[in-house]
Amino acid sequence: MSPKLLPVYLLLICQVQLLADAPANETAILWGTVSPSGTYALAVPRTISEPSDRDKATANGKPGTQLSIVNLQTNEPVLDFSGFEARDFVQLGPADASSTHSFSAWAPQEDHLLVINVLDPLACLQIDLPDGQVRNVGSTLVAAATRIANGSIRKPSASARSPHLSIFDAHFISSHECYLSVIIHSGSDARRVDLYFQINASGNSLVFERSEPYPNSSQPLGASILTSRKVERLYQTLRGVVNEDDRRLLTMEQQSWLGSHELLENYEERVAFAQMRIAELRQRLKEALQKKSTE
Repeated sequence: MSPKLLPVYLLLICQVQLLADAPANETAILWGTVSPSGTYALAVPRTISEPSDRDKATANGKPGTQLSIVNLQTNEPVLDFSGFEARDFVQLGPADASSTHSFSAWAPQEDHLLVINVLDPLACLQIDLPDGQVRNVGSTLVAAATRIANGSIRKPSASARSPHLSIFDAHFISSHECYLSVIIHSGSDARRVDLYFQINASGNSLVFERSEPYPNSSQPLGASILTSRKVERLYQTLRGVVNEDDRRLLTMEQQSWLGSHELLENYEERVAFAQMRIAELRQRLKEALQKKSTE
């Protein structure tokens, strides 16, 4: 087996074991969905409550498996929702496993969360955790992609043909702004772009703001951006498989690393600096997963 695939394999085995063997009164954590501070994650809840209409969302009318946002410190569900399958979240994330069907993106303050369906953008959810609001934002994402495909910033007409859209990454810039990296297939054309959205707090919805070309990995600036995103994803995943004290240390370590990374003026130096950290984090993740699988 390729060494690069070992962390994915270990996490898969660990997660499947959790889902298969967890007693009815235990929560099965989806470790690839951990929030920035390591406080929350998605999970198969300990008990299935009867959520209110406000607490529940479905994807295209299909309820799917019930999931919860869980507080990892108390192991208690915070908010239930449906429309996604737990098995789709077992891999490390979009940056590390092409077979991932779903993934999450947290705001830095952990007040907002996007739950992304890679294969079905219409099923994507936007969650406001403090207010307990869950809303399907898939139609907004598809409408934005349609604008880009048609070369217009205006709202697409009713006759506009929706392009095929696949989402492979997402990040929050702040609690009020996020972007999604997508592939827009329109006829024979396939473009990678970053779609930026403002978060409408009053309506808990996304408002399309602008699009930017996806970073070009063959150029120093683009490579620097992409390696930084991968570092962020690996830190997120590693926080999910270590204990609470180590989570705090990881958060401080990541902040220190970001500061050192930003001090480098040469983009090629930033890429090399990030690649070193990626290799280190992969090794630490491998060791943490091996340890967790034996517990």
